[in-house]
Amino acid sequence: MANHEVTVALRWSDMDALQHVNNVSMLRVLEEARIRFLTERATSAGTERATMFVAHQEIDYAQPLLYSAEPARIAMCVTRIGGSGFDIGYTVYTPEGAVAALAETSMVVVDGAASGRPMAIPEGMRAVLTELQGDPVPFRRRRTESAS
Repeated sequence: MANHEVTVALRWSDMDALQHVNNVSMLRVLEEARIRFLTERATSAGTERATMFVAHQEIDYAQPLLYSAEPARIAMCVTRIGGSGFDIGYTVYTPEGAVAALAETSMVVVDGAASGRPMAIPEGMRAVLTELQGDPVPFRRRRTESAS
């Protein structure tokens, strides 16, 4: 699925009373990975600058991600490209290499300076996103629904 990977340091404060990375902190881990993905790959030199926001996020947890001084590894790819939005899929690995979570974020490109309304993905960005496209995230719920 992945065509880009980053590591994200876990913070002691990410851990909750159950001694694993809290679900809200997992969104911060995904945000850090997404920002790196977008700045290093999708909005690199030569692509138009675009204002965008998170429209939707979904996470399937496979096992607890425990706090570790070793960073978590996050593999990512673009899983869908639409007219004004795109999805980023993630696989979050524990420092030991096991899958901790599968996730997806839907991003929408907007005309931030004017109306803040959705607008077409700039062509340069669309070309880069297309190069980064991979397989859909194999969410458990979606597999169950499609089997019905």
